[in-house]
Amino acid sequence: MNGLDFGLVAWAAFSLFAGGAVKGVVGLGLPLVAMPLLTLSFSLKESVGLLVLPMVASNLVQAFQGGLFKATLRRFWPMLLVLVVTVAGATKLLVVVRQEILFVVIGTSVIVFPLIAHFRPHLRVSEATERWLGPLVGLVAGLIGGISTFYGAPLMLYLVWLRLPKDLFVVAISLMYFVGATGLLGGLLLFGVAQFQGLGLSAIGCVPVFAGLWLGQRLRVRLDERRFARLLLAVYLATGISFLAKAF
Repeated sequence: MNGLDFGLVAWAAFSLFAGGAVKGVVGLGLPLVAMPLLTLSFSLKESVGLLVLPMVASNLVQAFQGGLFKATLRRFWPMLLVLVVTVAGATKLLVVVRQEILFVVIGTSVIVFPLIAHFRPHLRVSEATERWLGPLVGLVAGLIGGISTFYGAPLMLYLVWLRLPKDLFVVAISLMYFVGATGLLGGLLLFGVAQFQGLGLSAIGCVPVFAGLWLGQRLRVRLDERRFARLLLAVYLATGISFLAKAF
């Protein structure tokens, strides 16, 4: 961003607050909501730079809620290892691939994966399948997340098929987002997409995100599992359509 403008600052704060609120309700949604809003006024690279620290901080907080962190880490560590390495490497694509192509990749993936989950709701991942499918999902999510911050689509589909209850779903997806965001931050710095001195605005962005997160968490307790799933699907579809519209 070249200089600060009050209108741009207010829009960025609103975008981050809205993303935090949705994340508080469904456990994810910070980039899903904030990214398309931010890209109305900022480039994709600038938007990713603004989001990276709020993503790290908010997901770390949610990952420790409910006392489920250690059990979740033991279960999903192979996937998390593949995810963090892949997303750090895939961040290079932010530099070399045209923004319109990135928008198509983001929009398509954000729509396709949730629709698969919606129309194949009865699929279930067995314990034996989980051992090899988890790292594969981490690889796919890392490739998509490195260019867009959108790890959630394949991860959400995988966790849905594991039949995790709502609270465990929130902790698991938050831990995966935290690990992915950490890899993203490393990749942004490694490939020169972001600089250490430019992370101050991203740190300030944590304030509206946590305000929204606080509000969303109080709304989540009023959602039953069915409404939770419907809201999750609606967020994904709206986000995917918005990115495809930007591409064309």
